This record gives sequence, structure tokens and C-alpha cells, in this order.
Amino acid sequence: MTATATATSTSGTTTRLPPMLDRGLPLLGHALEMRNNPVELFQRGYDRHGSIYQLKIPRSPRTVAMIGPKAHEKFFRLRDDQVSMREVYALMTPIFGKGIAYDAPPEVMREQLGFFHAALREKRMRTYAQGFVEEAERYFDALGDEAVVDLYEVGNELTIYTSSRSLLGKDFRDRLSGEFARVYYEMEAGLNVIAFIAPHLPLPSFRRRDRARERLYAMIKEITDKRRREGTSEEDFLQTLMEAKYKDGRPLTDDEITGLLLAIMFAGHHTSGVTFAWTGILLHQNPQWIAPLLEEQERILGGRTEITLEDLHAMEKLEWCVKETLRLYPPIIMLARKLLVDIEFDGYQVPAETTIMASPAVAHRIPEVFANPNRFEPDRFGPERAEDKKHPMAWIAFGAGRHRCMGIVFAQLQLRAIWSHILRNFDVELLESTYEPDYSRLLVGPRKPCRARLRRKKAKTTVAMGSA
Repeated sequence: MTATATATSTSGTTTRLPPMLDRGLPLLGHALEMRNNPVELFQRGYDRHGSIYQLKIPRSPRTVAMIGPKAHEKFFRLRDDQVSMREVYALMTPIFGKGIAYDAPPEVMREQLGFFHAALREKRMRTYAQGFVEEAERYFDALGDEAVVDLYEVGNELTIYTSSRSLLGKDFRDRLSGEFARVYYEMEAGLNVIAFIAPHLPLPSFRRRDRARERLYAMIKEITDKRRREGTSEEDFLQTLMEAKYKDGRPLTDDEITGLLLAIMFAGHHTSGVTFAWTGILLHQNPQWIAPLLEEQERILGGRTEITLEDLHAMEKLEWCVKETLRLYPPIIMLARKLLVDIEFDGYQVPAETTIMASPAVAHRIPEVFANPNRFEPDRFGPERAEDKKHPMAWIAFGAGRHRCMGIVFAQLQLRAIWSHILRNFDVELLESTYEPDYSRLLVGPRKPCRARLRRKKAKTTVAMGSA
């Protein structure tokens, strides 16, 4: 039996703390387990203690995990005056910039997130969808009739083309996307476990990160200067930010524009690239789902040579497959907040200054919520089962509550457009004996190599974007 821990709250009273998970090392606590296999660590805690327990993490006064639908209700519904994301995501400040996203005061961050709404209105979503379709056609045409590819690399490369086109325009995509991809990856390489603890250490990877951020700023400023000078306008996210104003009437600075572009890039590009790879792996490990998906493609598109935004929205079974992939292998395996006040949950008190964490990777495999949780069953999201609807905060691949990622529609359409093209035009053969998660990166994809062979189908179907 676990002894009950106590502490003194900010009000001076003795509180009953959540139980501490065992096997913590002297000084290091659970840090090594967190680095090597965080999902296994969180799962061990849930199996032993249920929906709330403590972890021992260096440099944190206290760390508490909150896992499961009821715990998520508490975690995601805490107000901005009760929790802060600024401290726990300080590793993003060198990338996004000071005063941007997590580094901004809550009221400013809310305004900044509000700028995304204009970028996701229907007219611009049609432009984005057209780009998704055209980029998939362009990319896979270049592969020829047969190619061995690494699904992780394809996902990252293709989604950086679709994302840079949607965010910065087709002209930028055609001229500079190669350099943009290289510099972006240099910057992204600065995201590691050390960055969580000390993001400003004089490490080579952090110096490269900072130089890459400066180069990306220069590249984006070149576009904004050109548009202002020539008076041109595009249907992309950059244009949204150039036209946006805060409530006090102030326009965004060039540094704010760059930072918010990078914020949405991180939110959408890499998660989509990782999910592209896992979707391909799971679909072809469970080939019984290929025929229903092809039937859906035929029912929606028939013999048409154009594809519309409405067509992508109508691909429900493909959407279920993507959601099931995100359930089994969410790219973001843990979410964190810092408590600003004392809270209570499930009979335990959690003091202010505690870092609270949720784990989608563990929450998505709770058998009382998702039947047969380790099996790939996309129809669990269909109308007959609707397991995600029975527990509204059970599926948290994009977070939940007021800070739920607004790019969910963008990401879903992007992945549907790409996999629609592959399903209609290629047979896919997996080449590895196993595909395992790689926990060396903060966004968890399959460990490399994760190869597959693509063979073009004899009767190729080319579908172009239409206007509906």
C-alpha cells in the first residue's frame, strides 16, 4: 500500500497529495524513464495509481500526471488565471520569439490565436485544399512507377511543401521551399529533452537553431516587404497576419508575423508528417481496411477528374482511419501546464507551482473508454460506436477545451488529400518487420528506417482540384 503524502498549501493547511510513483532514482527521479520511454512511464503510473499520481522530475517542485476522461475534464477546463503554459513551454520561445504564443500574456495569446480563425475561413480552406491535391500529384508523379521510400521522410517532406504553400503562398513554394525545408529542420533540431530544462544553453544545436530562426525571419520578411511594395495580396496565412490587427488597432510586427507563422507550422506540419507515416503503416498492417476506403473513393469521385473541398470533407472512413491513427500514435505524447493556484481532484489536493501533465498516448488506450484499445479499429469513430462522443475528453490528440488546436480541420484535410491520392494510384508494401515509436524527438514518429514500396496501379486515376 502506498503511504499518503502531505504538504502545506498556500493557505497554510495540510493537504493530501497524490501518491508518488515508485522506482525514482536519487537526484534524477524519473527523468531517465521520461527520456527513454515516457509512454511506458505514464502507463506504469496509471496502472499502479489510476488517474492521478506524482512523478519526480528534476528542476520541478512537483509533477503530477492526470490521465483519463474525468481527469481531462479538470485539466483542460482550468482557466488561464489558474494555469500557465508559459513556463513549461519555454523551449519554444527561442523559436517563436518573445511575447509570442506561449511567451505572451494569456489575453495577448488569445488575440494571437484569434488571428487563425480568419486563416481558416472557407475561401482560404479551398485554396489550401487545392494546394494539398496539387502537391500530392506533383510529389508522387516524380517517383515514377515504382519506388522504395521512407514513410517518415515522405511525410515530413511532402507536408512541408503543402504547409509552406498554404502559409506563404505558391510563389514561395516554387522558389524557396527547398531552402526553407533545410533551414526549418535545422531550427527544429533544437527541440529536445534538454531544451525542456534549459533552452538557452550554449550548445551547438541551440546555436544552429538560433541562426536558422534568423534566416527564416529574413526569408519571410522578404515576402512581406515585396507584397507591401507591390500592393499584392494572396490567399494564404501570411496575408491573414499582414492584415490582422490587435484590439487596440496595432498591426503585427514582422517578428510577430514570423513567430506566429512558425507556431502554426509547428502545430500543423510535423504532426501531419508523423501521422502520414503512421497512417500508412497501420492501414497496410490492417489491409482489410483498404477495400472499404477504395469503395468510398469510388462512391465520392466516380469517374470525375476533379476533386472538391466537399469531396475531401465527405471522406468519412478515411477520416476515421486518420483519427484512429492519432489515437494509437499521437505525435504529442504529453501535455503540460503549471498551476498558479491550488486545485483539488479525486480527493487529492495539488498545490500551486505544480506541473500537471496529461498523456494522450496513455489516455487513448484505456479499455473502459476505447474497446480493444490496442487494435486498429477505425469504425470506433463511426456513428454506430462513436466511442469518442461518449467521453468528449477521451480523444485528445489535438488537446481539448479552450486551448484545443484550431488546426485540426487543416491537418485532417491535408492528410485526407494525400492518402486519397495514394490509395487511388498506388499499391503499398511495407518492408520492415516491425515499426516502433522513436522517443528521441519530442514529436514521436516511427523509428527509422520505416520503408515501404510504392507501385503505381496500372489504371492511374488523376484527380485535379475543382471548385464545386
